[in-house]
Amino acid sequence: MNEESIDVTDLEKKFLHERDLKGVYALIVSIVAIMFSTFHVVNGSFTGLLQHDIVKSIHLAFAIALSFLIFPLTKKRVEDKIPVYDFILALIGFYVAFYLAMNYREILFRAAIGFTPFDFLIAFLAVIFVLEATRRAINPALVVVAIAFILYAKFGSALPGPLSHPDYEWTEILEHLYYTKEGIFGTPIAVSSSFVVLFVIFGAFLEKSGAGRFFIDLAFSLTGWMVGGPAKAAVVSSALMGTISGSSVANTVTTGAFTIPLMKRAGYKPEFAGAVEPAASTGGQIMPPIMGAAAFIMAEFVGMPYINIVYAAIIPAFLYFFGVFSAVDFEARKENLRGLRREELPSPLQVLKGGWYYLIPLFIIIYMLVNGYTPILAAVYSIYAVIVIMVLEPVVKNIRRPKDSRYPLSEVLKMSLLNILSALEHGGRSAATVAMACASAGIIVGVVTLTGLGFKIAASAIALSHGYLLIILLLTMLVSLVLGMGVPTTANYIITSTIAAPAIITFMAKGYGMDVIDFLETYPELVLPAHMFVFYFGVAADLTPPVALAAYAGSAIAGSDPWKTGINAVKIGIGKYLVPYLFIFTPALLLIGVKTSADVLNLILIVISVMLGIMAINAGTIGCILRSIGRTMRVVSLCAGILLLIPDWMSKIIGFVIFAGIFLKQYYSINNEVG
Repeated sequence: MNEESIDVTDLEKKFLHERDLKGVYALIVSIVAIMFSTFHVVNGSFTGLLQHDIVKSIHLAFAIALSFLIFPLTKKRVEDKIPVYDFILALIGFYVAFYLAMNYREILFRAAIGFTPFDFLIAFLAVIFVLEATRRAINPALVVVAIAFILYAKFGSALPGPLSHPDYEWTEILEHLYYTKEGIFGTPIAVSSSFVVLFVIFGAFLEKSGAGRFFIDLAFSLTGWMVGGPAKAAVVSSALMGTISGSSVANTVTTGAFTIPLMKRAGYKPEFAGAVEPAASTGGQIMPPIMGAAAFIMAEFVGMPYINIVYAAIIPAFLYFFGVFSAVDFEARKENLRGLRREELPSPLQVLKGGWYYLIPLFIIIYMLVNGYTPILAAVYSIYAVIVIMVLEPVVKNIRRPKDSRYPLSEVLKMSLLNILSALEHGGRSAATVAMACASAGIIVGVVTLTGLGFKIAASAIALSHGYLLIILLLTMLVSLVLGMGVPTTANYIITSTIAAPAIITFMAKGYGMDVIDFLETYPELVLPAHMFVFYFGVAADLTPPVALAAYAGSAIAGSDPWKTGINAVKIGIGKYLVPYLFIFTPALLLIGVKTSADVLNLILIVISVMLGIMAINAGTIGCILRSIGRTMRVVSLCAGILLLIPDWMSKIIGFVIFAGIFLKQYYSINNEVG
C-alpha cells in the first residue's frame, strides 16, 4: 500500500502540548518515566509487596514530577529544555505526594490525635500541585471544575435551599482531601495506581512492539477492498487499536496518520475522512477487553468484578461499531467510492502469518480475566509476553536473513533493550496524564462525599423531571457532555458517576418502591446501566462540538474544517448518543437478566432490531442506503429508525415495515435498471 508520510510523534506532541526535549533533558525525563513504569511492573508482579496507600503516594509523586518535567508552563511556545524553576517544582511536587509514604505510620497515629500545622501545609501544597500539574498535563477545564468544588466546600454553607451544607474550616477540607481515602488518594487514584497504570504500560509495549501496525494491516487486508474500503479499514483498525489505547486523541493520531490520507485518496471528502477516524477511535474506550481507564474505575464504583463489566460492554460496543461501519458504507455508496485494488493489499493470511504472535498477549489477558485472575496479574503477564516478543522477533528475523547481511546478535539484543526501555518510558509518560486526571477528579469526589452534593443534585433532578425518567436521562446526558468538553473521559466518568448517576439510580429505586440503600443491596446489577450511561456520554464528548478534541485531531490530519469535521463525526458516531438510552430501558443489552434460552432469543431479536434502527437513522442522516435518497425519504427513514429503537415490539414492527419498504424499493429499482 502506498502511504503518505505523517509524523505521528509530531502530531502527538502538537495535541498533547509536550516539550520537545533534547539531550540531557530528554534523558532525565526518560529515566524518571522508566523508573515510574518499572516500579509498577515490579510491584504488580509481587502482590502485597507494598501497602496500597504507600503505592498510591509513590504513584502520584512520580506523576506530578513528570507533569512538571514534560509539560511547559504555557502551551503557546515549544520548549526544548526544562527551566530550572520546573526542576524545583517537580521536586517539591514529588515530596508533597511522597510525604504520605515517608511518614505513613506517623500519619496514621496523628489521624487519631490531630494533625500538625506542617501536615496541613503539606496537604495545602499537595492540592495546589495536583491542580497545576493537571492544568499542564491535561487542560484548565478540569482544574476550573475542581476549584469550583473546593470553593463550594468552603462557602456552600452560605447558599440557600438544598445546596447548602454545614460550615467547614479549611483544615477540615484539607484533611478530607489529603489524609482520607475520599479525596486525592481516593478510589480514582487507587485504581490508577493498581490496574490502570499497568494496562497503560501494556499498551505502550504493544505499540512499541509493532502490534499497532499489525492491526492496521490486518484491518486493511480484511476490508480495504470493499466499497469505501479505506474508511471501513479505519473503523476496524481503530476497534483493534482500542485494545492498546485508552485515549481517543492518541488513537485518532496513531491510526489516523495512516488511514485518513488513504481515505482522501480513495475519494472521501476531507471533512468526512477526518471524522471517520475519531468516530471509530472514541469507540476504542468502549471496546472490550481493556476499554480504557474508566472501566476499571467503574468496576470499583459499581462493586463488580472487571470481567463482568467487560461482558456487559460487548453488545453495546458491537452495536456502536456496526453503526459506524454502516455509516461509512452509506457515504461510500452515496459518493460512489470504490475500495483499494487487491494488488495494493496484503492477504489476511499473509498478515496473520507475519504477526500472529501479537495476538498472544491479548489472549493471555482474556484467558486470565475469564478464569478469575486479577486484572493486575493479567496485565503483568501480558507485559512479560510482549517483552518476550520484542526480544525474540528481531532475533528470528535476523537469523532468517542471508548470512552475509545478518547483524551481530549483540546489536540485535541492544536494539531490543532500547525498544523495551522506550516502551517503559512511553508508558510512564502516558500513565502520568491519567494519574493527574484521577487525582483532580478525586478532589471533586472528595467534596461531593464531604458535602453530600451527589444526593442533593439527585433530589433536584428528580424534582425537575416531574417523574419522567427520560427527562432525567436528558439532563444527565447534557451534564456528561458539558463536563466532557476538554475533560478526559476518565475524569469525566468519575465526576458524572458521582454527581449525575445517583439521580438515575435514585429514580430507579423509587420505581421499585425502595430507598437507594435497599435498592443497591437488592439489585446491585441494575446500578450498572446508570454508570454505563454516563460513561458513554463522557466518551461522546470527544466527538461533540464545540470542544471535540478527537474530531479536531482528525481535522488537523485531514486538513479539513474542524467544525464540519466535528459535525460529521457526530453523524457517523450517532450510535454513541443512542445506545446508552437503549440499555437504560432494555438492560438485557448489558446481559442483565439474560438467564434462559427464551431470554437469549429475545435478546437476539432486540439486537437485530437495534441494528436495523441504527442503519435506518444512518440512512436518514447521510441520505443513502443502496443509493442516494431524497429529503422526504430521509425523514421517513429517521422515523423508522426511531421506531425500531423503541422497546415496544409494535413500534419495532412498524419501523421494520417502513424501513424494509424503503430498502426494497431501492433494491428493485436498481435491479430493474440493470435488467
